[in-house]
Amino acid sequence: MENFNGLSMLPEDCTAKILAFTSPLDVCRISLVSKSLHSAAESDSIWEKFLPSDYQSIIAASPSPIPEFHSKKDLFVYLCHSPLLIDAGRKSFSLDKRTGKKCYFLGARDLQITWSDTPQYWKWTSLPESRFPEVAELIHVWWLDILGKIRAGMLSPRTSYTAYLVYKLEDEYGFIYRPSEVSVGISGVEVDTRLAFLVPEGRPQRRDRFEEAEIRESDDDYEVFTPPSDVDMEDASSVMQSDIQRPKLRDDGWFQIELGEFFTENEDDCIEMSMKEVKDSVSHKEGLIVEGIEIRPRIG
Repeated sequence: MENFNGLSMLPEDCTAKILAFTSPLDVCRISLVSKSLHSAAESDSIWEKFLPSDYQSIIAASPSPIPEFHSKKDLFVYLCHSPLLIDAGRKSFSLDKRTGKKCYFLGARDLQITWSDTPQYWKWTSLPESRFPEVAELIHVWWLDILGKIRAGMLSPRTSYTAYLVYKLEDEYGFIYRPSEVSVGISGVEVDTRLAFLVPEGRPQRRDRFEEAEIRESDDDYEVFTPPSDVDMEDASSVMQSDIQRPKLRDDGWFQIELGEFFTENEDDCIEMSMKEVKDSVSHKEGLIVEGIEIRPRIG
């Protein structure tokens, strides 16, 4: 606390200008030191700096009006905790409370999901626990391919971001033994892919039909086939215990799996975020509910 004694002796407007070069988290901490610093930390000139330069146009693009606020700090706090639906409900916008950096959530309708407009494969539905009007529910597919895109200029400049697929699993079938490929990168530039299981570690299986023969319709005939030979059931436990990343349960009840990280260096870059499982086209998948892809500043 003694380190701030000199700061508290400065005129309030000078203190506010200095605090504007810190972060929202730092300002909140410093405001607890003394009454004079608390008063300076409430200044609109500080919190205006923490708001993105285009915040007014973003708010204007939301179909839902926001309350009137008496201070820029109150507006900042609101945007941190109350994401705004924009782009006809296809995206949401919020701020990171620690840094003030922009956060975007691309809803399922804003993603490119292979066969999502084919009713026998995907169903568009609404869930009360989702922020979006619609989510995509997987009926069954053999080829799973989900892609999200965002222009780097929409995000905060020169910032490290992490992208996450946000989803639920009503049924694990087709996902238990098969990891998916995830990647994030700039469009047109080759990127490294990683492997990720969508099924949480230790989650009880609702049903185990992996060893059952399946019947698939092919033209006018029916073909009986079994799980791919390259998945050895004796090795299944070792596959499940590998260091392939696993999802985490969020506070809102959804799961998230990290797709990758990127840095916003060029505002014209198109960032592509992908999750796919296309190599095993003979094992069908079902029960996945996709809310979208969330993009947040990287912590640490």
